[in-house]
Amino acid sequence: MTVRAPEDPLFKEGQVQLQLVARRIARRLGRRVPVEDLVALGYPALPDIVRTYDPSRSTFAAYAARKIRWAIFDALRRETRWRSAAARASALAASARFAEGRAADDDADAPATQEAYAARLGGLLAGHAAAMALGLLSAHGDVAAVPDAADSPEERASRAQLAEAVRHAVRELPARERALVERHYFDDERFDQIAQDLGISKSWASRLHSQAIERLGELLRAKR
Repeated sequence: MTVRAPEDPLFKEGQVQLQLVARRIARRLGRRVPVEDLVALGYPALPDIVRTYDPSRSTFAAYAARKIRWAIFDALRRETRWRSAAARASALAASARFAEGRAADDDADAPATQEAYAARLGGLLAGHAAAMALGLLSAHGDVAAVPDAADSPEERASRAQLAEAVRHAVRELPARERALVERHYFDDERFDQIAQDLGISKSWASRLHSQAIERLGELLRAKR
């Protein structure tokens, strides 16, 4: 196994990507976490990113950016210093994972009619909303538990209702989808470990996750 030194060109390019990704995440978190702290959370992942890069599959910039993003999201979820930011990071991570699993479907033929296109777009938006709600719920066990001084009592009550609706909808998912969602979001298990236990590849688990989130979005829309 070759260990890349910090002077390695790929390692240096990884550091550039780390800065870019950290700034992007900081903006999406509303500047709740300083960029330099996000950089510190992502830096330990660089050696493994450089080591595992396969130039035949993608550019290094794209590969590194994706891996760094997940490294920062995973580290934030386990941080206690920025509880509100960690919850939002979990929501962003859930939405990003849903989008990745949908990528194969998005590359398929476009809907034949305007109505079909609108239906697909509606399902996509509902899926992202469901994913973010699930991510918030998983961060600290309850959406309503995420502190924000700017929130009104009505907003906290609304989040509590959303949390209950999400939990109820998860219980209505098919068995395999429910198992994946509950183990990843409620039991904090790694995606690759869940895939191994279910006897499927990680890429197929990603698609199963997206199916579950899309179904979750449909269930939540039906309960409005």
